[in-house]
Amino acid sequence: MKQERILAVHDISCVGRCSLTVALPIVSSVGIECSGLPTAVLSTHTGGFTGFTYRDLTGDLMDIDAHWGTLDIKFDAVYTGFLGSFEQIDIVERIISDVSHEGTTVYVDPVMADKGKLYTVFGPDFPAGMRKLCERADVIIPNLTELSFMLGIDYVEGPYTREYIDTVFEQARVFGVDRMVVTGISFEAGKVGAVYIDYTTGETGEVMRDEIPGYFHGTGDVFGSAFVAASESGLSLGAAVEAAVNLTVGSIQRTVEAGTDIRYGVNFEAGLRDFIDEVEAGKARILISRVTDGGVGALSALAHEAWHDAYDDMLPPGQPEYMLDRFQSPEAVRSQMAEGMEYHVATIGGEPVGYIGFQPTDYGAFLSKLYVLDRFQGLGVASALLDVLRAGRSGTVRLTVYRGNEPAIGFYLSKGFEVVRDQDVPIGDGYTMYDHVMELEL
Repeated sequence: MKQERILAVHDISCVGRCSLTVALPIVSSVGIECSGLPTAVLSTHTGGFTGFTYRDLTGDLMDIDAHWGTLDIKFDAVYTGFLGSFEQIDIVERIISDVSHEGTTVYVDPVMADKGKLYTVFGPDFPAGMRKLCERADVIIPNLTELSFMLGIDYVEGPYTREYIDTVFEQARVFGVDRMVVTGISFEAGKVGAVYIDYTTGETGEVMRDEIPGYFHGTGDVFGSAFVAASESGLSLGAAVEAAVNLTVGSIQRTVEAGTDIRYGVNFEAGLRDFIDEVEAGKARILISRVTDGGVGALSALAHEAWHDAYDDMLPPGQPEYMLDRFQSPEAVRSQMAEGMEYHVATIGGEPVGYIGFQPTDYGAFLSKLYVLDRFQGLGVASALLDVLRAGRSGTVRLTVYRGNEPAIGFYLSKGFEVVRDQDVPIGDGYTMYDHVMELEL
């Protein structure tokens, strides 16, 4: 399996756990290659220290990008954090374009403000520049202060109502991102955490924990790095947020209990083993999502692999490919979806492993497609996909299955389906499907 490669674009402090000194170990801990593009080098971070050195690397960024271009280096994800100037924002936007391929996911943490105020190194025009970068992203990870500045709305102190957060979610649609996670949100005194939204599915949620009083340097970087690592490992949005919150809160707790100097950041290192275990457990979960137009090509590719697994040793030579071209080409799938067919894809660890296609009918539903790749058989994927069809539905589920497909017939019988009749259906080009018609009463 190809190893994921992420580019983290942050400053680096030689001492003090933040930015790249946090992103590199956290992302790497879950088996992802993490490369770094330092925007500046500091002797320590700036929180609580005086006399620190600061070397701005703006002038080096495009030279680094040019060298990478000679090597044709591309990244599966780009994760940006603190950027020190408008110039760096424009440069990083160009670099993202240069190092991305078709499937690259861009995460932007617009580090620039907190507690209702911009950091002192930024002028009032900076949020407009950061907004431009956020509009280039797939996922953004602001706190509410940063989000308010970029949206041009007044910052409001918490605790918040969920209705207020819903209005902020709605206003933030203007960024055009797929997903957003907002940190530092409280709905009641003593509780704080993160809220999230997936604009492609409408899913929203929250992860809250007991508030630990105090200000702790680098916790935003711990959260962002953990969230990116978990997301790129294939965890769902909610599971990735939860894993990031758990590592962040645990890091704060360890630091408070040890009584160490908070200027040096929080002890995330001792929590990495638990974080890795949580990510691995999340990768084993079967995640199911509905296919939209943008996912049709990937579904068609999955169908080709799954159908050859199922039928190459069962049907006459040439028939599987003929059926795929006729029924599971991108054009055929789009046509079916336009007529009401629903497709849902199951993933494990971010890898597509199976899918279902069904059509709501006046009698209940017609189950048209249910396939799982051979190497993922026996993990409960088919049952999980079938549960999507059954959820909240009544009436009859009807399907057709090739009479020689004994494994599939056995599965459907185990789920309560019964054979009601047989049919022989010519499908063109001299091919015929010799099927059982099976039904399940819900």
